[in-house]
Amino acid sequence: MRPSPQSSLSLGLACAALLASGCDSDKPSLQDSLAAMDAKEAPKDDIKPKPRPKGLDGPTDAEFKAWDRKDPEGEKHLYKWDKAHLDDMLRYWHQLECFQEVVTKEGAKAFGAEPGSETSEQWFQFKRAYVAHLDGWQKRLFAEQPRVQEKSKFVGNFLEAHELVMNGYLRAYNDGDETELKKQDAHWAIVEAKNKKYVKSLGAKWPERDMDDPKVAKAHEEFCKEAMTPPDRSGKAKKRKSSGGGKRKARKVEF
Repeated sequence: MRPSPQSSLSLGLACAALLASGCDSDKPSLQDSLAAMDAKEAPKDDIKPKPRPKGLDGPTDAEFKAWDRKDPEGEKHLYKWDKAHLDDMLRYWHQLECFQEVVTKEGAKAFGAEPGSETSEQWFQFKRAYVAHLDGWQKRLFAEQPRVQEKSKFVGNFLEAHELVMNGYLRAYNDGDETELKKQDAHWAIVEAKNKKYVKSLGAKWPERDMDDPKVAKAHEEFCKEAMTPPDRSGKAKKRKSSGGGKRKARKVEF
């Protein structure tokens, strides 16, 4: 239906009025109006949080301020703590190296094994004991060093390596995935390199081991055997100690 002459005339007059208002120098242009809207909607940097309600039990405003303070030392306190506890930190890393060695050794035996075969069953039994042991190792680490996550810079690398030996390598061997296994090896090498660099930054020397030396190889073997031996949870060692009998002997689990 075509519009009547009267409606067309009204529409024309309205458009002309709109255009005229847009050209009026006393009124803001369309661009100015949009810019003003953007400025109004832009977030303000000087927004301050609402004050804490009065009359509540708990920490005072001064205590809140103390908790929010920035450490003027930055990461320096981490370096100091790690340097003072370097032997302990390197012992934990040595244990992780033992775990990496044993999982790659046992995983290589089961790589590509047929499901349901004797080799596959041996791999399954190994994983049951191994995963439980590594989970306990991490718990014992935090029990021995309850605030290590805030005191040490090493611990981030340790947790990264722990994830590899407890999850990454197992997944690669379970799937028989050669590419995934190479990724885990590369990731392990990166974590080790980060540790070496950090030890050097502390002004210490990285403990290189010459495995061609029979004495060094023997010491490493004994260390790993101890690292892979779960603690005695039977209570027998405590009874022997209270009765004055002998030295505590840890329960041995074959891996």
